[in-house]
Amino acid sequence: MKKSLLAIAAMTAFAGAAQAQSSVTVYGLLDVGIMGQSNSNMLNGSTGGTSAGYGGSGSTSAPRNGNSFGFMQGGESASRLGFKGMEDIGGGSKVIFTLEQGVNTDNGSQYATGLAGNGKTTVGMGNMSNTGDSSNQGQLFNRGAFAGVQNDKWGTLTLGRQQTLMLDNIGGYDPVNAQQFSPLAFSGQFGGGGTTDNARANGALKLKEKIMGFDVNALYAPGGYAGNNGVGTRLEGQIGYETAKWGVQALTSYQEDATALSGVTYGSGLGVGAVVPGNTTAASSTAAASATPTTAGTNQVNATVYNTRSATLTAKWAPMDKLWLKAGFQYQNLGVPSNFQYVSGQPVLPNGSGFSVFSYTAATAPQIKNTFWLGANYDFTPAIKGSLGYYQQNTLQNGAGATQSTAATTGSLNGRTTFISAMAEYYLSKRTNLYAAASQVNFTGSTASVSQAGSTSNGIQQSTINQQFTYGLGMRHTF
Repeated sequence: MKKSLLAIAAMTAFAGAAQAQSSVTVYGLLDVGIMGQSNSNMLNGSTGGTSAGYGGSGSTSAPRNGNSFGFMQGGESASRLGFKGMEDIGGGSKVIFTLEQGVNTDNGSQYATGLAGNGKTTVGMGNMSNTGDSSNQGQLFNRGAFAGVQNDKWGTLTLGRQQTLMLDNIGGYDPVNAQQFSPLAFSGQFGGGGTTDNARANGALKLKEKIMGFDVNALYAPGGYAGNNGVGTRLEGQIGYETAKWGVQALTSYQEDATALSGVTYGSGLGVGAVVPGNTTAASSTAAASATPTTAGTNQVNATVYNTRSATLTAKWAPMDKLWLKAGFQYQNLGVPSNFQYVSGQPVLPNGSGFSVFSYTAATAPQIKNTFWLGANYDFTPAIKGSLGYYQQNTLQNGAGATQSTAATTGSLNGRTTFISAMAEYYLSKRTNLYAAASQVNFTGSTASVSQAGSTSNGIQQSTINQQFTYGLGMRHTF
């Protein structure tokens, strides 16, 4: 009897030890609220349910010169549901994995892109669809799906769909780190090195490690195209150093044949298709020019292809315990693609996204974007935190590639966008906080957009949109 009890106890202890070596965690975040916006798109106007964001668009989904008020999801952070696991394999090493999905809290659906053209028509409310873009395009685990190995000495190596190094870095150096109130958090172009669609890298190999206290990180995502292995390839590097009181990070990124997606209005007659550089015959490319205009169908988008180069430098410093000062600069170069004849016609949207690509267009002139920001975070009390930030992006483009109407006569695309953002947070607990935030955006030059034209019945007049004010109240809960 005693031997049996001892055996059972030993087996129970062994099972407990084995169980302790492996674990799976379910986690998530829900962020809900209300928001108002001047010169706004329709709030929650897309099937993805994304709240309207900054700025306008060259499509018919450009903002109206009026105000909107409605539900806000992801005002501070995007809502999500995830699974992460770890198995200790000994020697200081662990096998890890993450599966993470975005969630629409306004309608309970899976988070999808907020692309303009998402099922809209040419009349009525359809024209008010939101113009937000996203790297989350309807994938089941659109925020991440990767596995890898973590070692106490050698760092972490992961493979799969992952955030880029630039997107990883933004959160710690953005003074107002709120999705609907900071351009860095709202637009994936900063994490994507110039194009929003590339803020997450598919099939990427990512290494993160510390060497003598320095952060030394790298990311490589091969394109996988037969006949030209450079097509779609992404390379990133990062080096930095952080202490309890300050931090500095430098990053660089190169992406061949990056895509930028934009909406197509249902039923609109569009011009000729994309012309492949260096290939003028239909037999040489799937993207050869069409002789006649084509009518787009619903849920179709245009893809513009670039070679992107970017560099980022960020810094933060705490001159006192309650105060953090943060600043950064990012250079983006959206250049002419090198392998357009290969990438054109290939799917850039996952199955199940609800979208298809109507046409591919190769960028014909480089576009330069320089962005800098500075701001501060201050803890008034352990429960009350305040944030203030200023952001400015300058855009420069010359030549045939400058196609916005404001640049039609000059052949150049020059403009400036400035943001002043503020947020106050009150923590009810470690997992739950309330927040109030506001942002004023000003557009000059080519960054200003033209509002939608009204009809004779609604009396709305078309005008230039050169500013936008957004405000919101929300609650965020993590679990």
